[in-house]
Amino acid sequence: MKTLNLKNTVLLLICIFGFSISASAQKTTIQVNELPENANSFIKQHFKNETVSYVIKEEEFLVIDEYKVALSDGTEIEFNKNGNWKEISNKTKGIKSSVIPNKILNYCTKSFPNTSIKKIEKSRWKYDVELSNDLDLEFDSDGNFKRIDD
Repeated sequence: MKTLNLKNTVLLLICIFGFSISASAQKTTIQVNELPENANSFIKQHFKNETVSYVIKEEEFLVIDEYKVALSDGTEIEFNKNGNWKEISNKTKGIKSSVIPNKILNYCTKSFPNTSIKKIEKSRWKYDVELSNDLDLEFDSDGNFKRIDD
């Protein structure tokens, strides 16, 4: 009897584990018109001369977590589930200045004149910026410089 209960328990745990793995992170390629309107508007406004290479929708436990978009110029953009950008990167050319908040752009241009911004991440409380000279800078949510992050 104890052996049967143990076997049932092990089988149940294997099923739960298998389901959690399959439901934990799903990546699906979608069409650009399936992006939230905010994301579509952002791409049209700032990258109208670029073509979308691919769009990936990531779901975590069957809930949309984020979208990843790759553009023909090498730019990669991550959007949250509402279509607001979270991260923009272009490791070869640098990011277009039109997508960088003015305070951050002005600070980087004045303080590091011969560099470009390769990556910017936006969270609720701050911006993290990676420059072409491999310096990482941190700004508050208003775009005020906080520190060099090492």
